[in-house]
Amino acid sequence: MGLDITAYSKLQPTGDPEGEWLGGNDSEFKSRADGLEAGRYDHDKSIGFRAGSYSGYSEWRNELAKLAGYPAVRHESGYKPPEDLHSAGAWERTEGPFWELIHFSDCEGVIGPKTSAKLAADFATFQEKADAHPDQWFRDRYAKWREAFELASNDGAVAFH
Repeated sequence: MGLDITAYSKLQPTGDPEGEWLGGNDSEFKSRADGLEAGRYDHDKSIGFRAGSYSGYSEWRNELAKLAGYPAVRHESGYKPPEDLHSAGAWERTEGPFWELIHFSDCEGVIGPKTSAKLAADFATFQEKADAHPDQWFRDRYAKWREAFELASNDGAVAFH
């Protein structure tokens, strides 16, 4: 099991049962959906990728938080020993680079076009720093996430599933 991502551009609500379903947990869906309602949608373009296993995505997200300059903060998850995480440093904030992605579900939900545009700008701003990251897997995922948010900023969304 793991986290899969699909990004869409130019979403239009449809009554067609073949349309793409965007939904999930109501509170997670609405938290970053920028006014999109759960339902079926047509779209102009889409891309998909595997963000990694849940633990792999969490590690990548922690590296993203470190890249953005969030401090490492002691975090207790209840199922493993406490650890210092940069993502926990982001969780203590209410805004910042990549904050909307780092402080979001790691399993389901939707990030809408306005939030996607903000995140696309963050990815562009930190591109040079990401290119210097020593881990190729991190750099590859970074490129996929940037592409997803750039696409979704065109009246689309990024769906976590």
